[in-house]
Amino acid sequence: MTIQELINIIPFAILQRGQNYFDNGNIMQLNHGSDGTWYAEVEGNYGNYEVEIKANNNSESADYYCNCPYDGAICKHIAAVALAINEGNTIDISSDNEEQVEESWEQLLKEAKPKDLRTFILDYGMKNQDFRHQIKLTFSKPVSVQNADNIPYYQNQLNGIFDSYDHQGFIDYRSSYQAMNDVAQFQIKADDYYVKGNLNEAFCISAAIAMEGVKAIQYMDDSSGECGGAIYEAFRVIENIINGKVPTELKERIFNWLYAQVQNSAYRDYGVGDSLEPLFFETAASLKQMDMAYKIIDAKIVELDKEDGYSKKYYLQSYLGQKVNLLQSEGRTAEADHIIDTYLHFEKFRQLRKDQALSSNNLGKAEKLLLEGIKLAQQDNAPGTVHQWKDQLLELYKQQKEAFNYNKLARELFVENTSDMKYFKIYKQTSPKDGWEGKRNKLIAELKNKKSGYYSGIPLDDLAKIYIEEQMIDELFKIVSSSNSIHTIIKYTNHLKSKYPAELLEYYKAAIEIQAKQTGRNVYVSLVEYLKQMAKLNGGLLAAKALKVTLLEKHKNRPAMKEEFKKLHWD
Repeated sequence: MTIQELINIIPFAILQRGQNYFDNGNIMQLNHGSDGTWYAEVEGNYGNYEVEIKANNNSESADYYCNCPYDGAICKHIAAVALAINEGNTIDISSDNEEQVEESWEQLLKEAKPKDLRTFILDYGMKNQDFRHQIKLTFSKPVSVQNADNIPYYQNQLNGIFDSYDHQGFIDYRSSYQAMNDVAQFQIKADDYYVKGNLNEAFCISAAIAMEGVKAIQYMDDSSGECGGAIYEAFRVIENIINGKVPTELKERIFNWLYAQVQNSAYRDYGVGDSLEPLFFETAASLKQMDMAYKIIDAKIVELDKEDGYSKKYYLQSYLGQKVNLLQSEGRTAEADHIIDTYLHFEKFRQLRKDQALSSNNLGKAEKLLLEGIKLAQQDNAPGTVHQWKDQLLELYKQQKEAFNYNKLARELFVENTSDMKYFKIYKQTSPKDGWEGKRNKLIAELKNKKSGYYSGIPLDDLAKIYIEEQMIDELFKIVSSSNSIHTIIKYTNHLKSKYPAELLEYYKAAIEIQAKQTGRNVYVSLVEYLKQMAKLNGGLLAAKALKVTLLEKHKNRPAMKEEFKKLHWD
């Protein structure tokens, strides 16, 4: 992405503020680093802010950063610097009394003698702990012995990254973004080692990312999800290693590492453990380490006794599912069946039994399992699960050719899910044609009086779908006529324009005039599109042109509106 492309994605309001900053000379310093990064200092309302931008023709995306407190994606300081770069500016802080231009620090570094540079680094390092730490991170190397356990080395590296962004025991949002940028370099290394076949080093880096990441996530703002994402990515690399041609010794080391990690509850507590446990159980099964797998499952189930609510049910179902899979892989089907039948109230196990019943053509048993599942889900107040079982029961009634139940359940599902016209169409197709209109009108009346929580009645868009399906154009027109929303009018114009062209023109005019009370270029851009839609109606072009003139006369003090309206090319 080029600088110009970066400027193009900056919101107009932010770009205007950035232009003001640029024009007013708020950019105090702007320099171009040797790595292609631009560094700037911008004078802000509450102090000076540091801005970094890296964008060129070769990069797929632009990296930008500002340490101001603005929470949006791109602030006015970044916008100002982008505009300055686009103008080809380079700004250095200098004194009016200086007769010579001060050499840049990069030039001084390039011209320094190696011996003098080493002496300076040694002296500076003795006085500066953070600098010494960065030297260790940059220049220390892992043990080069094949299959060496370099996890502690990479842990030390990553720990140093997180420590460097730790401010009084917490890594804030902006610092976490920077920290994870640094961690990303290790992810790149891990992928590179994997591609080159150095599976040991790929594993060691990924293991360190997971271990240090789960520590750091406990004291950082990870609302961006980048730390959690890095942990998941680490598990992905490890999974790829295990599923490939990996030496037995390394696979056993990975298994032992996974065994230690699944006992760390922080992975689950911070929402990053969903890929860890399945990976452990999969590896345990491939290495025939069933006893250790069962030990972990039983320990996890005991821990769940201390919990309550949805979380307990979710994880209990997950652990029992893993145990069933392991037992079945060993041929211990009786023990697996006992768990399934004991916990048949879990959706996963009920689904399994229902599918087995269908595969053996035992439709009666499948129906019983679904009806029981619906009842249990209703008792648990789980509408999503209720819908899941009812939807499967509908398909079962279709297979059984139970016309009455099929029709009745389709109607019931539509009442519960009026946005899904599939059920309405099934209800219509399975109802007698001679009595359909009466049944349809009764259904519509019921939906209009339907109460759901704090709301009553069917959503108007859902009701409109019925009217369109049934070609009830007059009723659809009543919905549009009661709305001042331009979006509603446009949405249903194609269905109404043949019968109600004059009325639609009046509704367009009223709705557009309401929209025109707002200001801003984005509003004016939208008004242009609304006028274009209006012009497509029979007699609409003249009406839209007249409305355009009226709006411009009424809002003479809006140059931006006039500028946007010129794009209509109606003059």
